[in-house]
Amino acid sequence: MELSARAPVRVALPLSPGCYRLTAAAPVAVRVAVVTAAGPVPLRLEAGEALFTSAEPVTGFDVWPTDRPAAAATLMVARAAPWSTLAPDWPLGPLRQPPRAGAEGAWPRHRPSTPAGWMRGIRIAEAEGVRVTGDRFDVGETGLLRLTFDPPIGPGTVEMSGEFTDDAGKVAWVEPLVLADDAVSPRARLGTLRRVRGALYRARFSLASPTAALLLRPRETSGSVVVRRLDVVRLGPMRRAVRLADAVRAKAAWPAAVPRQPGRALATGRPASPQSAPVTAGPSVTLITATRDAPGHLERFLETLAASRPGPQETILVDNGTTDARARTLLEEAERAGHKVLSDARPFNFAALNNLAARTAQGDVLVFANNDIEFSRPGWLAALAAVAARPEVGVAGARLLYPDGRVQHAGLVLAGEARVRHAERFLPARCAGFGGRQRAETSVVGVTGALMAIRRSLFERLGGFNADRFGVLFNDVDLCLKAHAAGFTNLLVPAAEAVHHESATIGQRLTGGLFERGGEIWQYERAVEGHRFRQDWAGLLDGDPFYPAEFDPLDAGFRRRV
Repeated sequence: MELSARAPVRVALPLSPGCYRLTAAAPVAVRVAVVTAAGPVPLRLEAGEALFTSAEPVTGFDVWPTDRPAAAATLMVARAAPWSTLAPDWPLGPLRQPPRAGAEGAWPRHRPSTPAGWMRGIRIAEAEGVRVTGDRFDVGETGLLRLTFDPPIGPGTVEMSGEFTDDAGKVAWVEPLVLADDAVSPRARLGTLRRVRGALYRARFSLASPTAALLLRPRETSGSVVVRRLDVVRLGPMRRAVRLADAVRAKAAWPAAVPRQPGRALATGRPASPQSAPVTAGPSVTLITATRDAPGHLERFLETLAASRPGPQETILVDNGTTDARARTLLEEAERAGHKVLSDARPFNFAALNNLAARTAQGDVLVFANNDIEFSRPGWLAALAAVAARPEVGVAGARLLYPDGRVQHAGLVLAGEARVRHAERFLPARCAGFGGRQRAETSVVGVTGALMAIRRSLFERLGGFNADRFGVLFNDVDLCLKAHAAGFTNLLVPAAEAVHHESATIGQRLTGGLFERGGEIWQYERAVEGHRFRQDWAGLLDGDPFYPAEFDPLDAGFRRRV
C-alpha cells in the first residue's frame, strides 16, 4: 500500500473475531491500528509483528509512518494460535494483546523454589518472565510470580511486607505490585508495596473472601531485585492500631527540609535574573509547539508569546488534527501573522510532531513548548536561549509554575524502575529551594519537554526525539539522557519562568474512557514506553547522578527519612 507522510492510510480488510498475527514491512518504522466499531485501536509492534485477539469483527487497519516518511508498506495478517500466559492480557476495548512481547517473555512459565527466608505458608507456585536464583529475581517485562498461601489469607485487610534490596544489600528503588489471581489487566493491582524504612516495603489491601493465591510482580519494570523476606498477615484491630502509631511516628520524623551539606554545590552560581541573558545579539530562535483543539489554551499561548520581549525569530505550530472551529480560526490568524503552521493528522505522537517541525526550523536554538504554557515572565526566552547556546550545555529547561503559584517543574529526578519525578514539586514559588536551586542555574539529569531549549545542531546530532520508542511520555527525558551520555550538561534555568496548565491538550485527569488519558490504551502505551525506557537507560535509572544519594529520590524534595 502507498503511505501518506502525515495521515493514516486505511486498508479495508474484514476479519471475523479470533486471534491473529500481523506483520508490517516498510523501509521505516510504522504504526498500525485495528479498525473496530469502537474506533482505531493501536497495536504494539515489536520487530514488525503483533499478536492480537478481537472479540468483534474487524473492518480494516490504519497504517502510518511513525516519524520519517515512507512511500509504501506491506501488511500481512494470518490466523494464530491463542496464547496462554500467567500474566493477564492487556484489554484494549474489543481487542486483547499479550502482556509482553513474545507472550511468555525470556523465561517461560516454570516452578522455582521459594526463598528460605520467606514466611512459612507462602510458596512460589509458578513464575513467568522471572528467573529465580535463591532469593534473587531477574524480572523481565511484566514478570510475575504466582504465590499460594496455606492456609488461605483473608477476608478483610491484609498486609504484605518484605525486604527488597539490590545485590549489594542496599535498598532497591522498586515498586512491587500485587494483583489478584484472576486480574483482568496488568494494571489492575490490589496494592503497591511502598518503601517504609530501610529496605522494608509494605502494602495493604482488602480481600473479600479467603484467598489461596495472588500474583506478585517483584518490580514493575525489568531488572533484578533480592527479596530475602516476604510476609503476609491479616490485620486485626490490634495490628491496625500498631501500624497507625508507626505511621504517625514516621510522619513526625520527616524533616521539612535537609540543610544544604557543606561543600555541596548543586547550583552553578549564575543568578536567575533575566538581565543575566543579553536581549541583543543572541542566537536565532525557533519556537515549536504541537497543538490540537483546546482554543482557550492556544489563545493564551499565542497572546503571551506575542507579548514576550524579545520573541522568537520563527514560530512553528504543528496542527495535529484540530477540529474545533475556534482553534482553527486561531491557527489561521497565527499563519496570517507570520507563524508557520504545519498539518499532521497522524495519531498523537509528541516526538514525531516536534521532529517534523525541527526539520524545517531555521533557528540556531530550538525551543519546544507545550500549547498549555503561559509566558508570564519578561526575558524568559532570552534567558533560556542564551543558556542553551553555550557549547557545554545539552538541554536547558524552564522553571514552571502551576497557576496557583506552586512549583510544577524545577528539573527531573530519576527514581528507580522507570520512574521520573519532578524535583521540589508543589514548593511555593517564593522559596529558594534546596541549596538555592530555585534561584540559580542548576545541573540536573533532565528537564521537561513542556518548555525546553537545545541547539539545533546538537538536536540533529542526537537524532532528535525518539518517536519510534517514546511517542508520548519519555521522549523528553530520553533526549536529555542522550545529551548527558554525550558529555553535555543539562541545566535548569529559573530565569526562564512560565506558568504550565499541565497536560491540557491530552487531558489532565485520569479517566476510564478507552481513548482518553488514563484509559486502558494510555496505560498500555505508558507501560510499553516504561519498559523500553528501562531497557535503554537501566544503568542510570537507579541512581540519579545529580540527586544527593542520601536523599529519597521517590520524594524528590531533598528530604530523607530519619
